[in-house]
Amino acid sequence: MTVKAPQFFTCTCTAKPGPHLAPVQRIAVAAAADFDADALRDALMQVWYDATLFYGPDVVMVVAYEGDGGAGAAAVAREWAGNHDFAAEPHDGEPVAARIAPEGVPQAPGESWPVYRYAA
Repeated sequence: MTVKAPQFFTCTCTAKPGPHLAPVQRIAVAAAADFDADALRDALMQVWYDATLFYGPDVVMVVAYEGDGGAGAAAVAREWAGNHDFAAEPHDGEPVAARIAPEGVPQAPGESWPVYRYAA
């Protein structure tokens, strides 16, 4: 059984007069074998930075990875999460709120989620 990270955390942003609950930021990383590891790490840092702008410095972020997480982009994402004290968990098909993709990859038909782009 996999224990998932919490769904909410206490937000410390200044948008409301006091601390309040906000959703945990889950970042899904596809199981890709052909990718640029440094560009993926940079994209994850950009996502984290953007999350701190909205939710404050105590934002809780989880890296959700496809596949078994033992190789490729999923392994790099798990390593990055561990190095930054973020949880990592398998992605089990839950809705994705943001996607990381190389520059030039078109938006998928019917997809409306934001996409963080990086140079491949």
